[in-house]
Amino acid sequence: MNIDLTPIFQAIIALLAALVTYKLVPWIKARTTESQQALLSATIRTLVYAAEQLYGAGKGAEKLDYVVGELEKRGFTADRAEIEAAVAEQLNFVGGLTDEIIIENADGAKE
Repeated sequence: MNIDLTPIFQAIIALLAALVTYKLVPWIKARTTESQQALLSATIRTLVYAAEQLYGAGKGAEKLDYVVGELEKRGFTADRAEIEAAVAEQLNFVGGLTDEIIIENADGAKE
C-alpha cells in the first residue's frame, strides 16, 4: 500500500510561500528607501517589456523565468506580485493605446 503525500507537500509549500510573501514583502519595503523602490519598479517594468519583445505572446513561464533571472543578475529580488503588477500595467498601457487610435480614410475623414 502506497500513500501519495505529494498533494500534502504541495499544500505546505504553497502555504509557506504565501507566508513568506505576506511577511517578507513588507519587511523589505520597510528597509529600502523610496529611490531604491523606484529603481526596482523601473527595472521590473523594463524587464517585463523586454521579455514580451523577446518571447512574444503565450510564453508566460519563459518570460517570468527571464525576468526573475535578469533581476537576480542585477542583484534584485522581487516577488511574483510585483512582476504581475508590471505585466498588468503593460497590458493596460497597450490596451489604452489601441483605444486611442483614430483611423482616417482616403477623404481625410476620421472613423
